[in-house]
Amino acid sequence: MIVKVGLDKGDFVGDTDLPIQQAVDAVGVYGGGTVELARGTYTLYNSVHLQSNVRLVGSGPDTVLRKCGGPRSEFAVDADYGQKKVTVRDPTGFRAGMGVVVTDDRAGGWHDTLAAITLVQGNVLYLDRPFLTDYASAAAGLVFSAFPLVAGIDLDSASIEGLCLDGDRSSNLPINGCIGGGLYLYRARRCRIADSVVQDFAGDGISLQITQDILVEGCEVKGITGLGLHPGTGSARPVVRNCQSHDNDGDGLFLCWRVQEGRFENNQFLNNRGHGISVGHKDTDNLFLGNTIRGNKLHGIYFRDETPANAGSRNSFRQNIIEDNHGCGVCIDGPTTDLVFEENTIRDTRSGDARTQRVGIRAGQNAVRVRAVRNHIENHPEADVQGEVSVED
Repeated sequence: MIVKVGLDKGDFVGDTDLPIQQAVDAVGVYGGGTVELARGTYTLYNSVHLQSNVRLVGSGPDTVLRKCGGPRSEFAVDADYGQKKVTVRDPTGFRAGMGVVVTDDRAGGWHDTLAAITLVQGNVLYLDRPFLTDYASAAAGLVFSAFPLVAGIDLDSASIEGLCLDGDRSSNLPINGCIGGGLYLYRARRCRIADSVVQDFAGDGISLQITQDILVEGCEVKGITGLGLHPGTGSARPVVRNCQSHDNDGDGLFLCWRVQEGRFENNQFLNNRGHGISVGHKDTDNLFLGNTIRGNKLHGIYFRDETPANAGSRNSFRQNIIEDNHGCGVCIDGPTTDLVFEENTIRDTRSGDARTQRVGIRAGQNAVRVRAVRNHIENHPEADVQGEVSVED
């Protein structure tokens, strides 16, 4: 089954998220198929929610899903656990069907509430789901328009291909990466994200939470406020290949909690304001092959400080280029064990004071069984290798 969506012609016609969602739902009810989006710019007031066995396919950079402007308001009345409405000081810009986040200074992470407005009545916004916790006016309680541009929740075998997702970050507040991203999968299995761009988003680029066997290939994430690629919360066996994550405010690739048995191959993590790659809590048994990690404002590859039981151990790095970052090419904090670096090029290509990658591989005092095998490591002003690293030619 193939259903077409266009700005002025197609099975579903319009320039917002509504005709796209109608098409996805129709194909989903049928049992699966393809939704083809014609070229043009579609303004999103809420997420396009995928369904199992549905392919959402655009025409590449000319098919743009652009987030609407982001109204925001402080509370006029506290928003209590289980409630489905919030009274705001200024309802300007809010509308029925718009996705919003409700939060305060004590919330964040999984404790923000992501909902859709069902009705605006005066300065009261009625929502489609209850609050996850109490939010207080005295704790800077806030409601603002934010949502993943494309979301896949509790689904299997969906696909996103050939889209440009534009977040209009200058007009929006950021959504946290646990509950959203430019492209967001949650409790999803065997899905594919391909040949798509996430740009200028207020939040993380591609966020995968509690997922299994997700393939991300040929994608680009650029110019966002958060983490470029953010697999986490028990995401098993992700494959990320032939992607670019560059010029973002956070890390290029952030493995959050329990990212295991993944493969990250032939990607470029360039000129991010955080680390090129960050590995941490129970992120084990992953392979990083043939990536380029260059020009990041923190370490090229960083292992976060965890307890021995929770360290990002048993990871392998082969045939990567790690160069011209700030700090270290590779920095291993905490009791991280059983790391292998094989046939990588780790260097600073510049001269004199311009060399900001000051150490090639630095193993902290608690790191154990770090092996460096047949690497090319050179031109670091402090040391090519620091700490207990077994160097083999």
